[in-house]
Amino acid sequence: MGQGFTSTAVAALMLGVATPVIAQSSDVARRFDIAAGPLDRTLPAFARQSGLQILYPSALVAGRRSPAVSGDLTPEAALTLLLRDSGLTYRQSRPTVFVLVDPTARADAGETDATQLEEIVVTGTYLRGADSPSPVTVVTQADIDRQGRGTVAETLAALPQNFTGAAYEGSAGTGADRTSRNLAYATGVNLRGLGADATLVLVNGRRIAGTGSAGDFSDISNIPTSAVARTDVLLDGASALYGADAVGGVVNIILKSRFDGAESRLRLGGTSDGGAEEVLLSHSGGFDWSGGGIVAAYEFHDRAELRAADRRATADADLRPFGGSDRRFFYSAPGNLMAFDPISGSYEPTHAIPRDQSGLNLSAGDFRPGEVNLTNQMDGQWSLPHQRRHSVFVAGRQDLPGGFSLDGDIRYTDRQYEQDTMADIGILFVTPDNPFFTPVAGEPFQEIAYSFTNDLGPGQDEGFSRSVGGALGISGTILGWNAAAYLSGGEETTGLLATNRVQTTRLDEAIGATPDSATTPFSPAIDGYFNPYGDPAAHSPALLAFIGSGYIRSENVSTVGSINLKADGVLLTLPGGDLRMAAGVDFRHERFETSGENFISGDAPRIAAPTRYERDVAAAFAELRIPIVGPDNVMPGVERLEISLAGRVEDHEGVGRTSNPKVGLLYKPTPDLLLRTSYGTSFRAPSLRELNSAYRLGPVFLDRSGANVISIVQYGGNPDLIPETAESWTAGFVWTPGAFEGLRIEGGWFRTTFEDRIATPVAENLIDALNDPTLAPFIRYVSPGSNADDLAYVQSLLAHPGNFNPNIFPATAYGAVIDNRYVNASAVEVEGLDLSTRYGFSLGSGDFSLDATVTHLLTNDRTITQTSPREDLLGAPNFPARWRGRFGAQWMQGPITVGGALNHVSGGRDTTSGKAIDDWITLDGQVRVDLENGWAEGLSLTLNVLNLLNEEPPFYDAPVGIGYDAANTNVLGRQISLQLVKRW
Repeated sequence: MGQGFTSTAVAALMLGVATPVIAQSSDVARRFDIAAGPLDRTLPAFARQSGLQILYPSALVAGRRSPAVSGDLTPEAALTLLLRDSGLTYRQSRPTVFVLVDPTARADAGETDATQLEEIVVTGTYLRGADSPSPVTVVTQADIDRQGRGTVAETLAALPQNFTGAAYEGSAGTGADRTSRNLAYATGVNLRGLGADATLVLVNGRRIAGTGSAGDFSDISNIPTSAVARTDVLLDGASALYGADAVGGVVNIILKSRFDGAESRLRLGGTSDGGAEEVLLSHSGGFDWSGGGIVAAYEFHDRAELRAADRRATADADLRPFGGSDRRFFYSAPGNLMAFDPISGSYEPTHAIPRDQSGLNLSAGDFRPGEVNLTNQMDGQWSLPHQRRHSVFVAGRQDLPGGFSLDGDIRYTDRQYEQDTMADIGILFVTPDNPFFTPVAGEPFQEIAYSFTNDLGPGQDEGFSRSVGGALGISGTILGWNAAAYLSGGEETTGLLATNRVQTTRLDEAIGATPDSATTPFSPAIDGYFNPYGDPAAHSPALLAFIGSGYIRSENVSTVGSINLKADGVLLTLPGGDLRMAAGVDFRHERFETSGENFISGDAPRIAAPTRYERDVAAAFAELRIPIVGPDNVMPGVERLEISLAGRVEDHEGVGRTSNPKVGLLYKPTPDLLLRTSYGTSFRAPSLRELNSAYRLGPVFLDRSGANVISIVQYGGNPDLIPETAESWTAGFVWTPGAFEGLRIEGGWFRTTFEDRIATPVAENLIDALNDPTLAPFIRYVSPGSNADDLAYVQSLLAHPGNFNPNIFPATAYGAVIDNRYVNASAVEVEGLDLSTRYGFSLGSGDFSLDATVTHLLTNDRTITQTSPREDLLGAPNFPARWRGRFGAQWMQGPITVGGALNHVSGGRDTTSGKAIDDWITLDGQVRVDLENGWAEGLSLTLNVLNLLNEEPPFYDAPVGIGYDAANTNVLGRQISLQLVKRW
């Protein structure tokens, strides 16, 4: 992607300038009323009041101030007064466009002519200075500050078009993220809810390495916000331009390439109800020289954990006080005696172990028949992990002889996280060899549904994510065409260590189910037997350390490297303007590596054989922009008419070749109305992990008509997968009415059909899989307690080396076997409307601005398999909300800015109970002061409050035992932050 300036109104907004309205002339006197203040405030006011475009990089005006300008003046006279003491001047590149210039920098460069400014390449096209026929939303640093958020990741997560039900730390581990791939609590982008793996994330137009257990989505939380100039969000399928994964859209994060000066930021925050305390510290700086420059940034971010106990909706899995269900587990402390029920095909509690006793000297009469102990599985869990991140970024550029330039960047991030998870549970097999064994009716053994929450406490996850990436490119002009070539690459390494887990082989020894092993230092005769009958029982530290020594260690490494060549220029001149073309080729190498170690069972750790999957990808693309009507052949009712054509051929080693076209139309019937539409196809190739991952299996507890069934779930890759395919349509308008200066209204319709989706269908509804008739092809019910064939089958699965927890339950305890391996199965259709508007105007001696963004889904249908019925997911929990919107207002006068916003997420209906889920409406507020004098010059102080009224999320009776929809809402409550920014 190119850097610099553009002549389009859309890109003027990208540079932090208010959206301009084109005036008929720049020499007509107008009324100006602009208060003194920083140039980054007064220049947008000038653009609104003059109706002209004014272009500048934000770094050029940082730290500069202007006097007040008031009266009836021509725009040129007003701008001259505005820049009087700033050290800047301007040139008029067109009758309605001004460009700011630093005359000192120009003199140092020895230039005698006005500086020629490069036109930017907007995401959605490869042609410089062109606008996209598809909708593009731009997020600037000013937008991040105005919303009161600390990082670009948080800001993108709040976009109405983004769905945080997958690849988001707030939905990981809550049952909301049906993919269960976000093991490192990363933050991805999931446009339109089509999947984080179906949104392509670029940095400076270049691919970055993936993350997650499949390496198939990008972690934007690893991008230092202090290094970001802007972020373009293309809300349309774009594989014709960018290749695989661009089904839901493209997010292009543009990093700073020019910065002369320095900026320091400090942000301190937290929640009013406790938890999630935050510190963000960053410093960025740079300087320019003749023909070049360098930019560097460092950022540190520390966000403390949010404990489940600190919020009502997550403190207790008994949701009856909210009008919901009791979701507590009967795998409890104290436990419950279990027996197999042949009617339900599951193990059911028969007796409750008595409470408030040590587990010593019990008799058969102490057990309570027909009663069930329940334990809150949320006890000790964290809703959000503790995250700590260090990021470094360096970029440089240098002009070369012959009109060429060299640019490069490198970035590195180290993110550490800690998370407390649910305590281990299981069925304990207890025989008379355990000295505490107490038969109730002369039985030779007992099976006890048990939670280790009182013995070991919650499980503990510690992990890291290390990301490195960079690029080196050269660009220039060859035979009148813009040409560019670059090398880019990146690597993302994620690691997880899950500790404080029950080691089942050692538990068997400690409980007396197996003889004392001479290979371990533990001896039940000395250190004590495990007593499963107490509430709680007294256990020695040695015993607890012995049975809690289980752990799982895993590491994933995702690598991508690219070579890219492209060129764009004019083919010929038509009556409507220049016929332009862009073309290029890409070569990419992808690699995904895994390794791990498991000590959940067995006498020694089981080392997973390291795996390495890789492939090459080659592509060629072309784009044409055909002007039918332009400035030179305007006719009544047709101010502008352009056709955009694009196509790409991409070959994935081992998968095959795909071809994807895209066609777009831009039409201006009047000077202030632009209509646009597009159609294209997109695709997503199977990830390396989806194709090649090894066969694994393990136990899970699932509900079947109210009974808990212990099931074996099978996981693994599928080398026969084919690419997912999609068709996308958009149509929309941009209206900038001349009668209302500063008003911009943009609306659009979109529709995407997504076929052959690669999925693990059971994972889409794992919690309710045994009650979902559409999943019947993937489920085999078994009765190993009464059927010899089923027993042999289950025993073979437990003996398989891929079983990561084979000994926690006896073979006779299982009631179902589920095939959850990857297949091309589901289809999705999404249709909806977007509407956004901004209106800036003067109010008294200050400036007022209004903005709103709303997304409304009309259709969100899913078909899990070809034979499954079509499901309407509109309003369903853990799927995208029917309505999402944000409505903001901001008032600026002198050094003071006051702003606020209303956020709306529509409710829906619980598909299980039929109960309504309420809408969620929250208010945000902000006060900013820009200090002007002495040592405080260039210092701004901002107080932000998100969810000002501390609104709890609407109640949803989630099967996992939390009282809210974690895919669409959160339990953070009121968030307060204080931010200081100093420009040097």
